[in-house]
Amino acid sequence: MGKIGIFEVRHALLEIIKEFKTTSSDDFNELAYISATNKSELYLRDKLAIYFQKNYPELIVSREYLHKSGLLDDTNERYDIAILERVNNINVEPVLIIELKNWYCHDVPSKKVWNAVISDEMRVDLLSEKLGRLIDVIQIITFTHITNRVTDDLHNGIIKYQSFINDDVQKGKKKYPDEIDKYFNNWIQNDERDLVKIETGPGKYQRREIKNYFYVISKKN
Repeated sequence: MGKIGIFEVRHALLEIIKEFKTTSSDDFNELAYISATNKSELYLRDKLAIYFQKNYPELIVSREYLHKSGLLDDTNERYDIAILERVNNINVEPVLIIELKNWYCHDVPSKKVWNAVISDEMRVDLLSEKLGRLIDVIQIITFTHITNRVTDDLHNGIIKYQSFINDDVQKGKKKYPDEIDKYFNNWIQNDERDLVKIETGPGKYQRREIKNYFYVISKKN
């Protein structure tokens, strides 16, 4: 089926979001539940890995990929998803790394969000250097947006960062996803990276209305 790139990742995410809708009701949305009760990157990682392995059977899709060369300089560095191609009957090598991060809207405009993007790019660059060839990297940055303030139940131990979310909603100064768009536009000011965005519709969990914004970033090589 060919190479997996940024638009193939976008298509996969859209298919996964569509799947969530089939399991949802007026009062319960699967992605809303996952996003409100904990960070979603591991859940989305597994969904993506399954999608790619099912739809690209000629490739090897590894979760929590650990590169092993048999040399003394092997490390325990792991990568969320690695897409590998067969070199011969016994060897496979990574051609693409996909990294996922989940933040909440109140994390904007902290520099830690962009620092994490750069950090993951550097990790893949080091792997490319070790293998002596280029490995592509695509990052999926998700922002969870709980749009309404609920104060009479469910503390931070149930709804993650509930107090920060309520504070952000109460202030009401930031408009999402506009603030996130501005954030990335400030950092991506040249042609070094491609970016595509996906916005989910609202889903409900425990009287909370929850949206997710996906920013898929690919470093041009």
